Amino acid sequence: MAARERLILVGAGGFGREVYFWAGDCHAAGTLPPLAGYIDDVVQELPGYDLPRLAGLQDYTPAPGDLFVVALGVPAKKRRVVELLQSRGARFATLRHPTATVVRTASIGEGVILCPYTMALPDTRIERFVTLNNYSGFGHDSVCGEFTTVSSMVDVTGYVRIGRDVLIGSGARLLPKVTIGDGATIGAGSIVVRSVKPNMTVFAAPAKLLSMKPKS
Repeated sequence: MAARERLILVGAGGFGREVYFWAGDCHAAGTLPPLAGYIDDVVQELPGYDLPRLAGLQDYTPAPGDLFVVALGVPAKKRRVVELLQSRGARFATLRHPTATVVRTASIGEGVILCPYTMALPDTRIERFVTLNNYSGFGHDSVCGEFTTVSSMVDVTGYVRIGRDVLIGSGARLLPKVTIGDGATIGAGSIVVRSVKPNMTVFAAPAKLLSMKPKS
């Protein structure tokens, strides 16, 4: 007889406490099993959350039926934790909040977290362990590489290419056809009008003179 599935939250910090509620919404909608507890190296006090700490990251061995949702925002840390759990045979849930919009031709990978009111529009590809936070969306034909974290209210327009392990701050706007290299950081509120090289950090809106009309 197959083990009954249960959801294990990885990380109980600020984002983990948000994912606690999104996972509950998904369970109520019938798309995920119930949360059974969390694992974190830091012993978190979570009064009112009714969620026990099961172990530290270094101590937990996945049991049959365990599905993990990794609620970590920093891409490099997220990757390390996923690889550690994978080495122990872990399986991972894809969390798609009931209010998220994913059209039929969009592709969503393993371990992705789609928070409330997010969008994946025609022919987008969101690869493994990407986080798409509240009110953010991918326009048509965009690609987002694995382990990238997209913060709240980010607008990724059409034909954008985002690499692996990228961090995009809240309120950023990525204009059509730009490419964001692996490991780059896009600061909150940035308007990205040209491609960004790997491991580069960019910030702010470009308040530059782009053109000038001749005097009449």
